[in-house]
Formats: sequence, C-alpha cells, structure tokens
Amino acid sequence: MSNASYSRLGYMALKVETTEGTAVKPNTFVPILKEDIVPKYDVSISMPIAANRTLNLNGLPNAIDAPSGKISINVEPKTIGHFLKGIYGTETVGIMMPLTASTGTFTVGEQITNGSGGMATIIGESAEKDYLLTSAWTSTFVLGNTVTGGSSSATATIGAVAATIYGHEFVAPKTTLPTYTVEFGYLNEAVRYTGVYFSDIAENQKNNIITADITMTARAEFKHARVTAITTSGATKTISLDQTTGLVAGDTIKLFRPSTGLYLDFVSSGVNTNTIATIPGETSITVTALQTATAIGDLIVLAPQTTSYSTVNEFTWVGKSTVRDSETSMTAALTATPEGIEDFDVSVTNEIESRHAANGANFINRFPAGMFLKGLKGTGKLNKVYTDMTWLDRLRTNRAFALQVVHNANNIGVTTIPYALDFRAPTIILDAFNPILDTDALLDQKMSYTMFYNATSGYFHKAVLTNDI
Repeated sequence: MSNASYSRLGYMALKVETTEGTAVKPNTFVPILKEDIVPKYDVSISMPIAANRTLNLNGLPNAIDAPSGKISINVEPKTIGHFLKGIYGTETVGIMMPLTASTGTFTVGEQITNGSGGMATIIGESAEKDYLLTSAWTSTFVLGNTVTGGSSSATATIGAVAATIYGHEFVAPKTTLPTYTVEFGYLNEAVRYTGVYFSDIAENQKNNIITADITMTARAEFKHARVTAITTSGATKTISLDQTTGLVAGDTIKLFRPSTGLYLDFVSSGVNTNTIATIPGETSITVTALQTATAIGDLIVLAPQTTSYSTVNEFTWVGKSTVRDSETSMTAALTATPEGIEDFDVSVTNEIESRHAANGANFINRFPAGMFLKGLKGTGKLNKVYTDMTWLDRLRTNRAFALQVVHNANNIGVTTIPYALDFRAPTIILDAFNPILDTDALLDQKMSYTMFYNATSGYFHKAVLTNDI
C-alpha cells in the first residue's frame, strides 16, 4: 500500500499575527481548491579564472525570494472574510441593521432608539446610508420602526431585524494591512509561512460557483529545521537547529532522519510526536523528552494538525447574484434595475515589495528583511449580450459609473436575512470593448474596466460581508 500523500488529506489554516513576521499557531481552517506557493532557494555561482575548464567552481547561498503564489477557493460566507481583511485591511464589524428612507447622517458612537424601547450604539454607517453596524442592543427593535440618532437626529426605517446577524465592512484603500501566519498540512508534516500578506483577490464564477484566486506573499517559510548538533536522549532536552522562525511553543513536531527515510520515536517507543516546551532563540528549541539521540542532518518538521471547519454553502451566480449600476452615484446604483450581466470578474491588487538586507547570519536572514506596501489598483471584466449602444457609448466617452455586485446564499438560521457578499465600486471607467462575431451567434459585449477612488463615497472599493459570526 502506497504512503504517498493525497491532496484530500491536506489542509490550510491561518491566523492574524499580532506582530508582523512573528508566528502564531493557525487555528482557523479554510477549505481550498488549490495552492501553489513557491519558495526559491537560489544559489549564486562564483566563476573565477583558475587554470581550469570547470567554470562553476563555487555555489554560494543566495538571498531567498519571498515565498509567493496563489490559493484558489470557493467563496464561502464564513471563511472569505479572513482573506478580505487581509486584502482590504482592518474591518468594521457589528450587528447588521439594514435601513431604508434614511434622512440625515448618523454619527459613529452615538446611540439610536426606536419607539419600541430598542437602543444600540452605532459602530459604523454605510456611505450610501442603507445600513448601520451596531452593538450593545437593549430591548427589541421592530421591523418597519423608525430609528433616531441621539446626537445627530438622523432617522431611518429599519429594513430587517436580527441581533445575531453581523455585518463586516472592508473598505479600500488602507495605509496598512494585517499579516498572517498560514499553514498547509500534508500527510506527514505541515509547512508554515509567517509575515504573510494577502495582496490580491481575483473573484470570478466557474460552473456557477463564485471562486477566488488569492495571492499571498510571505516573509519567511518553515519547511523544516536542520539539526546542527548531537543531542543525547532524555528528559527536557534542548535541540540545536538552523531555524526556529515559524515555530511556537506548544507546536507538535516530529523528528525525521533522511538517511533512513523514517520518523523516529520522540517521546517514547512508538510515539513519533512531541510538543515544543520553549524556544530559547532562533537556533534551538526545548522539548519535554527525547527518546532517540539526534544526529547532525536530522530534520525537525511540524506535525499536521487535527482540522475542524465552520462553513455553510458557497455563493453561486445564477439565481443568487445581482448586478446593478448607475451613472448618477453609488447610492442610486443600489436601487437601479438589475443589469443582465452574464459573466463577472473583479480583482483588487495591493502591490507588495520585499527587500533584503544584511541583518543577520542565520538561515532565516536569507529571507526578506522587510515587506513594503506600495500601489493599489482594481480591475475587472463584464460580459453581456449586445442589444444597444449604451455600454459602448460609456466606453467611447469615458463616462464613469458606479457598480454593485451582490452574492447571496441561503438565509441565516430562521431569519429572512441571507448570507451575502456585497461588492461596491463607486467609480468605474470602461477601457475595452471586444465584440465577437461568429456564425449564427449572438454578439457579446466583453468589457474590461478600471476602478478609481471616489471622494464623495470616500473609498475606492468596498466589500460588505453578512454572516452569523
């Protein structure tokens, strides 16, 4: 029977870091379709003239490029928010209160009340005035009642009521982005990345399922650590290694011997795993017990975690998604007649640049010394059957318009509020029109666009996720 690893035995886990590049143990597990993160352990070639036809006389360890690649996922209400937070930056989260007929502007931090004794504190208000994010509910709000701001005197009609439904608002641009520790588990070991930026999300539909490709770039990678000195067996032992970045106290590890191709007993006979007690520094760990003496060249690897998932149904396109647009404003787009958009792609990209520096002599110092946030751009594509000149005229005259794309899933619990992901772009300009003529075929409009910052709305692109966590 083969012991080869099978992809369905793999997993992805992540967790936000408190300090960039300082590992934490990932404990949120996200179903994925594919990942292709690639580290490059480059070598510099030294070729001095030495009266010898052999040119490559020396191979010298080079700087290691920031490990990067893409993760493909189905867009799902309980997990997509982790990636949106990474790409858009900090989120505003509170109990979702949809509104209609808003007048005036509510103030973040003020209390709202209604005629049924309900009271709450405003955490965030939509620029389009169609929802509030709230906290500290007392008593009950009633569907259709009017809420009034305690200090602003703004008013609005409550569009839906459910104290267990949360809205997560992600708005770009931000000047900083959070970093993550990300782990991919395989059959016998796991690989961990630290200082991870989620720099790009490209959302599209495939087989009617909303999918996304997310680009990640890491400061460092822990594939394994190489043992650099013999450690005798016994209780409470310190093992010398060439790298500990990526490990945390409490991690479960295994000891692999390349010369035999076997995982060795660690704590006692027949037990291959042990728990890290402490990490004294970059080149050593302390374990509670060591059954087998180490040899130079042995490898310390992370043991795979036991996974658990909290998910619901993925978002779908036909019958569950709506596209609206308006040349007037983002607010007007929210109530416009839905467009017959057949295909939709959107991409939000943060430009991340890694820089190397001579900041240490350990293996980890070959990885980037810093990661820097640079440019931001947003692009996308639309496809609909050509019926008239409206969209082509927008392109020809470079007219800006606002675009909203909403994905819905099933209702949350017993409420009438669905899981939802609402993308809003207040200023879009088309930049290409690709008509396709084919025998006995309808003429399609394939249009690409670029997003721009809108000073009135106060953002470049926004995502609003509604779920129950």
